[in-house]
Amino acid sequence: MVKEIYKPQTLLESRVYKLLRYHGINNPEEIDLERLCATYRIEIIDINGRSCTHPHPRKFGWYVIAVDQRLDPIERRLKIAHEFGHLLLHEGVQPDSNELMIDWQESQANSFAEHLLMPYYMFDRFAYKVSLFEAPRYIAQLFQVPEQLAKRRFDRFISRMYVRGYAHYI
Repeated sequence: MVKEIYKPQTLLESRVYKLLRYHGINNPEEIDLERLCATYRIEIIDINGRSCTHPHPRKFGWYVIAVDQRLDPIERRLKIAHEFGHLLLHEGVQPDSNELMIDWQESQANSFAEHLLMPYYMFDRFAYKVSLFEAPRYIAQLFQVPEQLAKRRFDRFISRMYVRGYAHYI
């Protein structure tokens, strides 16, 4: 019954979970973005400027995720996951797109990053061990994400529980 909460409910969520499970990722500490990107021929480099993706300049068939080196490690991790989402989900160059298409792609990449970095199927190991108040901070530490993002993800988790008829988290 409760297992329903952890199952994917959208196509994007399902695709991300399949990707994680294909790579044998079952625990938060196994979400190694550098290794994951390398398996998809994506090199991560640091730059002093706006993060972006582009074809690799020296390796045919490879791509680059260029990440602003001024970001703290937690924000850097989120940015890599976001840009990884763009590379796996989108084709073409964003500046050539109209505003609605850019907004849709950005929203989809944000959602991809959220599912990739905090998959619900990993929530079951702590879901009933921490209080509602403690959960966002605990999730942020466990999954190495910004606390504000962890809170949003946790709020969605709680909403899922309510929709399924579970009256309370604890």
